[in-house]
Order: sequence, then structure tokens, then C-alpha cells
Amino acid sequence: MSSSERNRLVTRVHPDEDGMMVKEIIYGRLNLSRGMLRRMKQGGGVFLNGKRDFITRRVRAGDVIEVVFFDEKTALVGESIPLHVVYEDDFLLAVDKPPGMPVHPTGTYSRGTLAQGLAHYFEQQGLSTKVRLVHRLDKDTSGLVLVAKEPYTLENLIRQRASGRLKREYLAVVEGSMLHDEGTIALPIGRVEGSGIRRGYVPTGKPARTQYEVIRRGRNWSLVRLTLATGRTHQIRVHMEAIGHPLVGDAVYGRPAQDCPRQALHAWRLSFVHPRTGEDVNLRVPIPHDMRLLLQQEILILM
Repeated sequence: MSSSERNRLVTRVHPDEDGMMVKEIIYGRLNLSRGMLRRMKQGGGVFLNGKRDFITRRVRAGDVIEVVFFDEKTALVGESIPLHVVYEDDFLLAVDKPPGMPVHPTGTYSRGTLAQGLAHYFEQQGLSTKVRLVHRLDKDTSGLVLVAKEPYTLENLIRQRASGRLKREYLAVVEGSMLHDEGTIALPIGRVEGSGIRRGYVPTGKPARTQYEVIRRGRNWSLVRLTLATGRTHQIRVHMEAIGHPLVGDAVYGRPAQDCPRQALHAWRLSFVHPRTGEDVNLRVPIPHDMRLLLQQEILILM
């Protein structure tokens, strides 16, 4: 699919939409935001039956509305990095990020990031589009990262994330044998004063909610499945520390572990509605080798 085809949305006016304004269909059924429409002034636009038109124009059943999106070009210099792409179509892809790989370049990490690897991957496909990450993972957290190839898909997936329709599940190995089989942690999270990195339970912080279910218990550790209802920075790590079960190997919120040089956290499942097709998409990646070895030491049998 060409970039021009990818960056447009075409729909025919339904009989029950006869007499409506173009903008009512755009904001309603197509679920575009006003912000996205404003950005089209930089390029793109709205067309009715093949001609650029006003969004206040009233339509007839059978009319064709075409929305052309402004596609920003990437400012990143691509870098040839092996990527494990677990799903891809014309509008999005999902990558299984290994532990130790930063998502974005920073002052500390200027090379070897997921975003730079994706920029190179897109270049190889003939795409010069901006790298659009739907969500992020900490450098030492492994697992699924969802990436949009064009603005409409990004905005739709971000809305699904905010509404809870985009579901993210994690597997974590935590210290101690957890008492309860399942539960919900609802503690607000904010910055810890005096620390540029740490977050913590702060009564005036942002609301945060994590659901957990214990899958297996070992002598010293537990394997836990976690689902995020919100997406605060370090949410799982903060919440598990708050209930007395920090992640194994988490040097910031727990303690370093000889057998695990990073926090034992893996984003293993993603589910969402495909923004273009309306179909349910369910993705899953296996637990990585380092966490599997950790569990084998505890004689935990994985499903």
C-alpha cells in the first residue's frame, strides 16, 4: 500500500446520515478529534465526492467523504537493529522488545533504541513516516510495543488505551509468596520528592489501578499476571512495592538480584479493536529466556 493510500480514510454516507454535516460524521462515526482536523491545515484535508469542501457542508446518502491526513516525516536517523516483529499490516505493527533496549533516544542512550530501529525498518519498506509509539516500556521491561504507521490509527489506539478497550497484560516475578490469589491495587502515583526517577504512592498523585492474579507460587518468589487499568510511569513497579512484593531484580523499587540483572517484568499480551477493519486483534508473546530461567530455579511450571 502506498503512503497516499495509507494516509486517507474513505467512507460513504449512510442512509440515516442523509442531511447531516460532514463534520458530524467525521467527529461521530469516524471518531476523529478536532485536534487532528486542525493539523490537516498543514497538509491533507477533507473532500466530498472528490472535491475539497467545507466540513459544514450537508451531505446526501451515498456521498463519498474522503479524509486525507497530514503525515509528518521522521526526524530520527535510522539504525539497523534486529527487531522481532510479531504482527504487521498496512496501518500498524507490534514488536517484541528485548530487555535492555531503550524505547527512545535520550541524553544517556543516543543509539540502539527501538525508535531508531523502527525508523530504519520503515526506511527499508520505503516509508519515511514518523515513528508513532502507542505506548512505551521501560528500558529493562521486555515485551509487546504497539506502533502506528499513520495518524488516524495512532489517535484511535490512544483513545482505546484511555477507555480501557486496548488491554495490556504483563507477567512479573515478584519477591515473596503472595497471600491473596487476586486483587486490585488502587493507589495514586506521583513523583517522589528529591528523586528524578522514582515514583511512589502519593495521596495527591494521579489515580492508578492495577489488577493482579497469582499464577504460581515458589519458595521465595511468585509469578503474577497484571492488567493495567491506567498507564502511569512505573505503575506496576510502584504498586507491587507498595504491597510489599517488589519485582525481582528491580534496583529502584526493590533490590538487585544476582540471578536477574533487570526487573522481571514482561508485557506478554495486547488486545484491541483494529482501527481500520473493526476486527478484534489479540497478540501474545512468550516469556523471555532470562525470566524463564529465573522461574525454573524456583521450580515453577509455566502454562
